[in-house]
Amino acid sequence: MEIDITIEDFVSQYTNAINYRLRSYKQIRGHLKRFELYFSGRTIESIHRRDMIEYIVQRQNQGISPASINIELIVLSSSINYSKKHFGLELINPVTGLCFPVKPGRLRYLERQEAAKLLSFARASRSPYLADFIELALNTGARKNELLLLQFRSIDFGRGIITIEGHTAKTGKRRYLPINRAAHEALTRRLLYKEKKCPESPWVFSKSSGARVKFLDRSFYGAVKNAGLDDFHIHDLRHTFASWLVTEGVELIKVRDLLGHTSISMTERYAHLAPFRLHEAVAVLDKYSIQDNLF
Repeated sequence: MEIDITIEDFVSQYTNAINYRLRSYKQIRGHLKRFELYFSGRTIESIHRRDMIEYIVQRQNQGISPASINIELIVLSSSINYSKKHFGLELINPVTGLCFPVKPGRLRYLERQEAAKLLSFARASRSPYLADFIELALNTGARKNELLLLQFRSIDFGRGIITIEGHTAKTGKRRYLPINRAAHEALTRRLLYKEKKCPESPWVFSKSSGARVKFLDRSFYGAVKNAGLDDFHIHDLRHTFASWLVTEGVELIKVRDLLGHTSISMTERYAHLAPFRLHEAVAVLDKYSIQDNLF
């Protein structure tokens, strides 16, 4: 592929190639627009490492945080790597190695008794769907919007599978979630609610009118407050799901697939929750004795 193309044409080609249905599409396009403006009229080949460093310095002077700058750099780097792979672009990636060091991410999850307490207050709340939402999040690891956009047609009760459609997933990729007993009970309650209140509604989480539930933060944080939980957010239900799996010995690669992570490195943040598994790994060597094999 010719690489004597302007940054504007490069961005246009890349954004036309990726899935516009990605939930992050607008953000990706917005980040790349900044590079279009900064490097306006220049060819993609002419942008070198020193240019990227100057860009970073400018963004810092504008008061942009290192984490936000990292996101911008990652988007540009991904677009270059994608173009190299799919369009045959022969170009050294000028972004490589320029991201700021990232501190370990926040990881808050519930102990079993905390989860039981939260569910108790959720059931006691005025919300007819909050407790079922929490149950499903804790037992599937699905994101908030994935659950709020879930339709009954995406649930196979016979096979015990929930399909998270690509257009509702953060990554834009379809994935399948197994339904355990607790999730099945929650889904059954939602189905009975639908049949009684709004039989024509396609949504798992619907109001009595049949309209989709779009917001539940107020009722959720009310239950969190009543349960006396500190520093706990809706997304932490997903962290809790993953943490419980890891502490029970589920392999990280399986947790990755359930969460829909694009990289195992994203899942490795939970690895420290099962250090005893490392002890089990080296214990297999105990069956051999080096001393017994000495001459």
